[in-house]
Amino acid sequence: MNRRLSTILAADVVGYSTRMREDEVDTINRVTLLNELIGTVASTHNGRVFNRAGDGFLLEFSSPVAAVRCAYNLQLQLAAPVTKREIGLEIRVGVHLADVVVDGDDLLGDGVNVASRIESEAEPGTVLVSNAVFDHAKRSAQLKFENKGTRKLKNISEPITVYAVAGELGTHSCGTALIEDSSLPYVAELQKSTNSIVVLPFKNMSNDPEQEYFSDGLTEDIITELSRFPDILTISRNTSFGLKGVAADARELGQKLGVRFCLEGGVRKLGNRIRINAYLTDAVSGEQLWAERADCNLVDLFDFQDDLVAKIVASVAGQIERQMEATAQRKRPGDLEAYECLIRGLYYHRIGGVTKENAQEAVHWFDEALKRDPGYGRVHAWRACAVATVAEWTGEDVWDELVEAGNLAVELDETDAESHRIAGSLALYVRDFERAKFHFNRALELNPNHAFIVGRTGELHNFLGDGKTALEYQKRAKMLDPFLPEYCRELEAIAYYVMHDFEACFNTVDEFARLTRRAAAYRTAAATHLNNDCKLERAVRDLLLHDPDFRPSTFIQTEYFKDREISKRLKAELRSAMATTSLRLAG
Repeated sequence: MNRRLSTILAADVVGYSTRMREDEVDTINRVTLLNELIGTVASTHNGRVFNRAGDGFLLEFSSPVAAVRCAYNLQLQLAAPVTKREIGLEIRVGVHLADVVVDGDDLLGDGVNVASRIESEAEPGTVLVSNAVFDHAKRSAQLKFENKGTRKLKNISEPITVYAVAGELGTHSCGTALIEDSSLPYVAELQKSTNSIVVLPFKNMSNDPEQEYFSDGLTEDIITELSRFPDILTISRNTSFGLKGVAADARELGQKLGVRFCLEGGVRKLGNRIRINAYLTDAVSGEQLWAERADCNLVDLFDFQDDLVAKIVASVAGQIERQMEATAQRKRPGDLEAYECLIRGLYYHRIGGVTKENAQEAVHWFDEALKRDPGYGRVHAWRACAVATVAEWTGEDVWDELVEAGNLAVELDETDAESHRIAGSLALYVRDFERAKFHFNRALELNPNHAFIVGRTGELHNFLGDGKTALEYQKRAKMLDPFLPEYCRELEAIAYYVMHDFEACFNTVDEFARLTRRAAAYRTAAATHLNNDCKLERAVRDLLLHDPDFRPSTFIQTEYFKDREISKRLKAELRSAMATTSLRLAG
């Protein structure tokens, strides 16, 4: 008997029996169309339909992320006006990760039954996932989830905690690359720097999964410190943390990411005692260049980090003196417990957009850090981000608090790049373009290889009307982040729009692995210049798929162009596109 670990997606049609009684032929025809749609959407996420009976569908995926993205996109498609008219069916979806029995092309076992039971708990038109799926998908699926509590499922012995998919995650500076497959796709750029390195997430070697925050915090600190060196191309944390769970050795990483070096390691923390193992590998030859092991107290952690970064820099670029200069810029916390609270807060902030509880937990830990060290500027900066994330869930007006925190963070630690990035963003929101430019440039001086800062600086130049410079920043960000997230792909599309290269804007958005609302809006505006009715209708259809209530006047309020004429033109093009297409579709 063969078994394997799989993610199972179960779906069924709402009100199927009633529909069959009322109009059997029409219902069969609609289910046939639904079957075709499910097969098409599943194949784009590397999934397959392995069983169906009447109104029920069972699908298999090797990746929980792929399964959840497929389920979410399927519900979006079915809610779209055109699909509603053609298919007109609602479905419930349940997703579960479990060990299953393989019977030819079919799958059997308790895991399949649990997926079906979860599906029966879902509301019409929604996706419900098990805690097992949520734990794997929360970092990378780029979706929001709502905790629906623990359910006692029919004929299932143990209660299961379930989560409902609540929508797109949106832009987040702590985002993780969206890698749906369990293998690593080829994304390397040609002629990538020989002084390039990827830091894989350090493994939590303790028996306590709660210690994951510490290994993640150490990894992020090393990436941040290495990013200070302009001569070393350090792959972004978005890509690094996206590689969790991907089976690839250093040579494969070198080939597919285009990097020369790979740093790996593990961390075990017991109280204030820490054991750290790290080793650097030549990603071309596969040869291990050196290994480092340390047993230290928490108080010695920063010294270990500095020594490790110095050794990496010496191996990669041979510039120890440059490392000493960069290290001297870092302001250490006055209280090491404050640092531990900070990295706990960052752990939850990374997934703060995923659930409201995570966002609130992040603020809690940042508050704890400030109780121990009120002058810790870096915490004030990250707390501002966390408060903004909570506000996305609650709808609170926190603007004054954010401005105060951003200014205080820079005042307390002028050498922190994230503080300047946040201060620059706040200045941009009030259209103080000179102050925004100052803070973004200072952030880049401090951390020239931080992909998110590079991308946000490019966005500033878009708003200044300089698409050519924005594209230069986008190119740099793409080198730093092989799995370039949508915040930077949007930058590229908008740059083409600003430059009046509407064909390039449209085609760039067409290449997105995950279409965002903002990108869909700019593609729609660009389509009004292409003299192609099919492209225009498709652009509007996709925009309304993501936001059925889209309003051009609301959208442009957060597009901070210095030249107001660009905003007026964008609004007029969006209104024209939607009005013209709506009339044509209605006819």
